[in-house]
Formats: sequence, structure tokens, C-alpha cells
Amino acid sequence: MKSWNCLLLLSLMAGWACKKNEVDIVEKFVREVKAERYDDFQELPAFRIKHIDALLGHASDEQLVSRFPWASVLSYYPGQKEVGLVMLYAIEVIRNPGDYPARGVHVVDANNRERKVTLNEVLPHYEAWWARHKGKSALQLGQLNPLEGTGLVWFGAETSE
Repeated sequence: MKSWNCLLLLSLMAGWACKKNEVDIVEKFVREVKAERYDDFQELPAFRIKHIDALLGHASDEQLVSRFPWASVLSYYPGQKEVGLVMLYAIEVIRNPGDYPARGVHVVDANNRERKVTLNEVLPHYEAWWARHKGKSALQLGQLNPLEGTGLVWFGAETSE
């Protein structure tokens, strides 16, 4: 009986440690981005669907940062971006890793590329998308574009969806 209790306790501790590490990868990423310690050409951490909740938890952060993931193959650099937009970009790469890293932390209006698209304009689409589709498979999420029908697209996306 004592060995079963020990085994149960170890299993619970291991499960808690794994859950903690899932959140820690997001928290570490957020800390690095907010402290301007993120190497621009460094790849995103290995985020998965299970990280979307934690990323969305930081998606309303309007702090401007200059150092965030940006593909070295892109000749355009957008300047400062909100931490929240960086988090939405990470969610977009989880949802649709396709041509990453040929995209960047920059959303454009496909109908008016000169117009500045704000975090406050993009965030509600991702929140509504996640509220409707949380629990779906990676394949399903990849087919469900949060920006569909808005005219907004991520920089580097080949077509507006």
C-alpha cells in the first residue's frame, strides 16, 4: 500500500512539473521579449496548441518592443511592435506553421497596405476564434483563419484569406 501511495505521489508531481514547464516556456518567451533580450533572428520556441491559452493571456499587452522574432530572409523590418502582437504571431505560427519564418510580426490590410493595423483591431478576432475553436485538432485549427473575411493578413502571407 505504501508503494502505491509513493507511486501515486510521484505521478502527480511529474504531471504538475510537466504542466508547469508548458507555461514556463511561454513566460520565459514573454520575459525575453518584454526585456528586449530576444534575438531578432532567433526562432520561436517550440510552441504547441497547449500554449495558446498562455499566449492569449499576454496578447493584450501594448508595451512596444523592438526585439522580437523576425526572419532574416525578410528585407523589411517593421520597427516597434506591441508585445501582444508578438504573442498573436506566435499563435499564428502554431495555427499555420506553413511558410514560417517567411512571415513577420506585422498585420496588413490587404485592401490598403498603407493603413496601420492595430493590436486592438486584430486581438478580438483571435479571442473569438479561440473561444469558438478551442479543443479542435491542429489540422482543424490550421484551416480556421481568425482573420478570414476581415481583409487583414499577416505580413508575408501569399494570399489574403
